[in-house]
Amino acid sequence: MKATHHGLDNWMYNTPGLDTLRIDELILPGTHDSGADKAAPSPTLLQEKTQDVPIIEQILAGFRVLDLRVVFSAHAPADSDKRFQLFHFSSSGRTVGGDVLDPLNHFYDDPDNKATRAKEIVILNFHKFKHFTRATHQELHKLINTKLGSRLIPRNWRRSTVGDIWTHRPERTVVIAYNHRVRAKYWKGVEHQWSGQNLNTTAELKKFMDEQSARQKPDFALRSIQCAKYVLPLHVPDDFSDKIDAWFDSRNSNSYIQRFHIINTDWSTRSRIVFNCMHANGVRAMAKADRLNAE
Repeated sequence: MKATHHGLDNWMYNTPGLDTLRIDELILPGTHDSGADKAAPSPTLLQEKTQDVPIIEQILAGFRVLDLRVVFSAHAPADSDKRFQLFHFSSSGRTVGGDVLDPLNHFYDDPDNKATRAKEIVILNFHKFKHFTRATHQELHKLINTKLGSRLIPRNWRRSTVGDIWTHRPERTVVIAYNHRVRAKYWKGVEHQWSGQNLNTTAELKKFMDEQSARQKPDFALRSIQCAKYVLPLHVPDDFSDKIDAWFDSRNSNSYIQRFHIINTDWSTRSRIVFNCMHANGVRAMAKADRLNAE
């Protein structure tokens, strides 16, 4: 299923009030196992495919958090993109350099859209690592910093609002969340709220989400809810977009979506989650303004 953009490539720029929120306060649409798409070059099992379109299409469709699981291939030449590939159970053939970092630079540098896309903040959540050593992590850091160094939002800016970043360092648009202890200026890895089971019923998943939403998120930390599950008999990622649209329908400050921050889904471009996040951020911004005015 091809993603349709509907101008969603610059939705953050077009969302009133969003600039008053910190990055960790935003309600962001994310893709689960972002590199495991149907168009990936390496053949993989049906059980591994979680997205319809490549990462750049996910970004163009408005998704702002990417779940990246990286496997290191020591047999690939030192200057090859194939050294750092994305995997689910096995490698999808997608690479960090060729399918994430380079397309993201092109997204921002597109001359026809450069002004508006400059306000789109993307979180690259490096979540899992396979066949990594200390030296391998350092090599990946060098790749990230070489490709995106001038765009990175340092972790010590986590107290800043989006508006502060837009005003004072507008060229800084990318957060690297890195789920491994590093000395680089990356943000701590996103806390994934996952049930620990793939085969949940829809009711069981919703109950888990209800329970997790009651846990207060620490200020300045990044947290995601894994709104994804598998289904029998083939044990494949389930498409329950109708439920996702219903659960996260954003209407007012009492809407369920206000309990969350990053919402990761499978088959993400099939739902209206981006539209609901757009509206929900405006609602959250108004609630924050009311709270600050009352103090």
